[in-house]
Amino acid sequence: MKTATIGSAMIDIITIVADNDIERISMTNAHNSFLMLEQGRKIDALNISTHVGGGAINAAVSLSRLGNEVTPNVKIGEDIEAEMVRQLLEREGLSDTGLMTTDKAITGCSVMIASHDRNASIFTARGANCRVTDEDIHEGIFDGAELLHIAPMSNESAEAFPMICQRGKEAGAFVVANPGERQINRRGKEFLDTAKNIDLININRAEAELMMPALLDYSKHSNMRTVKMDQSASKSLMTRGLIMDHVHCSLSGFMSLLMSIGPKYILITDGTGGAYLGSEEGIYHCPIKKTNVRGTAGAGDAFTSTFGAILGAGATPEKALQIATINSSSVCEYVDTQSGLLTIEEAEKRWEADKKDLPVSFWAWQD
Repeated sequence: MKTATIGSAMIDIITIVADNDIERISMTNAHNSFLMLEQGRKIDALNISTHVGGGAINAAVSLSRLGNEVTPNVKIGEDIEAEMVRQLLEREGLSDTGLMTTDKAITGCSVMIASHDRNASIFTARGANCRVTDEDIHEGIFDGAELLHIAPMSNESAEAFPMICQRGKEAGAFVVANPGERQINRRGKEFLDTAKNIDLININRAEAELMMPALLDYSKHSNMRTVKMDQSASKSLMTRGLIMDHVHCSLSGFMSLLMSIGPKYILITDGTGGAYLGSEEGIYHCPIKKTNVRGTAGAGDAFTSTFGAILGAGATPEKALQIATINSSSVCEYVDTQSGLLTIEEAEKRWEADKKDLPVSFWAWQD
């Protein structure tokens, strides 16, 4: 399948620090925790490594290893870091025809500090990733692509998001959008206006809750639907629903309202609570695959890109959810964003071995 991605390209500098060399403070009345760096102290690191990452590049590598022909569309600077991006594309067999360059900004760079549970804190200099404009999204840019994966767009580049979705739809691609929290928070109504040109929206629970007030104001409540729940829905996001600023909405209500605007599928991930898929038939749920977590960066890119590719190849939603779960779990076994990405042969092999441990629940829409 011919595919395209668009979003960020980053140089990831990953620093792993031993637990006893950096302090962690967890909040008593919140879910936040903080890594504490002592001012003026030189801290020994267990390892420091450099990798090419970023949402669009991670998704492109994922799609390529799953057997697709991929063109990543990213903007880079005119610096040595840009050469690292080009070398990665060559190693992974990715097309470089979608590379855009600028002399006005550096190639994006991030520094990740991983310690304790390896859920890294990340410093980012987004650089050229913020410089994508409508002019870059020219007519025919996605011609021939059967699937378009839109990773989170950085800052000013988010203004090009509506044009990206429009061009993807004009090309006849299956359009997958993974908007970031800033994009939802700052451009909520604009995002909903654009949703008619998106086939699959992937967000996490926090992003869904952030979107919820705008969606309730935007949509017709008569389009809200429910599903008939059974015991398998207990103690899950299906019963809890979404909560934001004392506003509550059921998960089924949220998904049905968002789908009424245009998307065929709504995919919401809930951390250790697994993933929920809203479709024309109803809502599916797939649990997580437990693994030895060394890092979580890139897991979301792996999940979204894998689900879109497997579903687009004709698999059932159940299988697409399971393989996406397996691939994202594999990414978590490594500190970087790509070492764990599976080939299609390995993904199918692991699916055969693990699918019994990933039972998918389903709740049909009520008439």
